[in-house]
Amino acid sequence: MINLLPTYRRLALGSVLGLMSSGCITVAPNSTPSLTWKSLTKPKVQQASFERAEEEAPGAPKNPARLKLTYGQLMEENGQYVEARKNYSAVVELQPKNIEAILGLARLDQISGDMEQAEQGFRRALKLDPNSAVAQYNLGQFYSSQKRWKEASEYLTKAMLAEPDQSEYRYALAVALVHTGDVDSALPHFIRTIGDAEAHYNVGLILQENGNWSEAERQFALAVVKKPEFPAAQNWLAHLRQQHPSTARPADAVPATGPTSPVLPAGHSTSDTTQTPKPAEAHSFGMPLSSQQQQQAANQISPGV
Repeated sequence: MINLLPTYRRLALGSVLGLMSSGCITVAPNSTPSLTWKSLTKPKVQQASFERAEEEAPGAPKNPARLKLTYGQLMEENGQYVEARKNYSAVVELQPKNIEAILGLARLDQISGDMEQAEQGFRRALKLDPNSAVAQYNLGQFYSSQKRWKEASEYLTKAMLAEPDQSEYRYALAVALVHTGDVDSALPHFIRTIGDAEAHYNVGLILQENGNWSEAERQFALAVVKKPEFPAAQNWLAHLRQQHPSTARPADAVPATGPTSPVLPAGHSTSDTTQTPKPAEAHSFGMPLSSQQQQQAANQISPGV
């Protein structure tokens, strides 16, 4: 008697093939030979060979949860949040303690604006594994997005200590530390991830954003001294000196509006800082500092820095 291939195995094979060839999980046309009247009338030797080929056909994925998780992460990265949530939820149904899927759902809640649900999700993942660096990092980044810098630095410190070679963790910690006012602790992490002059530049940008113009000017000056060919740092230094000749911060200070210069990302090469940012207003920020101006910048930096 012919041993027919079960229908569910054919559908599973079709699903896998559909996932590999399209942006969503679909049932692809069955690629295995169908059993027809003609196949039933084949000689026994050929028929036996045909049956073995049917039995060896691939079935359902060995790890469907991992497949769905990977697909959900891909959809999240591409902004397909509905499809991402669908797959993350399916993983949680299969594996209720899957931290990566729980974190994925929490990130989607954050994107949708449900901050309370998002925080619960991040904390749930950390409760399942208090030593998880990725869970600590995600919770820390969530608090950073809420400008809860002290809490952010606490969890980002734990993530960095758990995985010191993970540059994203170290960089995120540096940003949070500057916002808490702990510049001295932040600088080594910035230096390790993006370079020396770029570290001072990043600190300067964050400080001027917070209205601390005096210390921001000092950090931009340090960046110029350590890397004279750093146009973005030169521009910001000139801007602060033009707009705020007296760097004493008033009680109702408003952050300075200067050249559009984003904070350098983690992993930025020191050789990449060659473009001069476009100014937000019609000021003459584009001219590099002269050697005399660079010397003046150096003279304003405290000895031993």
